[in-house]
Amino acid sequence: MVERFKGKVALITGAGSGIGLATAQRLTEEGGQAVCGIQNESQRKAIGNLDGILLDVSDEAAWDRAIDYVVRKYGGLDVLVNNAGVGDGGRAEDTGKATWDKVMAVNLYGVFLGAKKAIPHLRKRGGGAIVNTASINSIRGNTNMVAYAASKGGVLSMTMALAMDHVGENIRVNCVCPATIDTAMVQDSLRRAPDFEAAHRAIVAKHPIGRLAQPAEVAAVIAFLASSDASFMTGMAIPVDGGRSIR
Repeated sequence: MVERFKGKVALITGAGSGIGLATAQRLTEEGGQAVCGIQNESQRKAIGNLDGILLDVSDEAAWDRAIDYVVRKYGGLDVLVNNAGVGDGGRAEDTGKATWDKVMAVNLYGVFLGAKKAIPHLRKRGGGAIVNTASINSIRGNTNMVAYAASKGGVLSMTMALAMDHVGENIRVNCVCPATIDTAMVQDSLRRAPDFEAAHRAIVAKHPIGRLAQPAEVAAVIAFLASSDASFMTGMAIPVDGGRSIR
């Protein structure tokens, strides 16, 4: 595999599982030094030999500690992947303030804090890349996802705003918009349905490609956007959705 990230340091949030972990593994395979932002100590087993640090993305002090750890240990920061998120659903009338605040704190404020804290260090390296995980819900409607869709729509808009603010500093900011990914979180959600098989068939049927994505497939697109191969791309939202956005 080509070492597109040789000599590069990356911090990936939500990297204890799913897309985040797959991204950390991919960047490492391509020669980079990945640091996994993890939610709790139990996720250290999942990340194996990868470096990890506890990071609550909604906590500004936690971001200060994480960035300081990365810069002190590895000398700088070149790539930030804002991937951490929560997927609480519900219609507007079913969504309480606590749920709304939680979703916004993690999915939107967490991305803002990540960019705010990382950009000065990317600037010191002469530039770098930020890749945010938005969602198919950023670009098309879905049911029972009011808070989540609002937060991910905000991620897409913030991606474009950040890209414009820092385009002259060689700092590129892009986002991916995944559809449903075959992760433990999704499987757990499906198991709560009255009929697991029917629920699984229904969610697969929404994807013209006929299956759910694997985390590694999204990680491959994130790696592309974070690499010099995407040097002429900034402010872009890339669907990784098995065709859902064209249906």
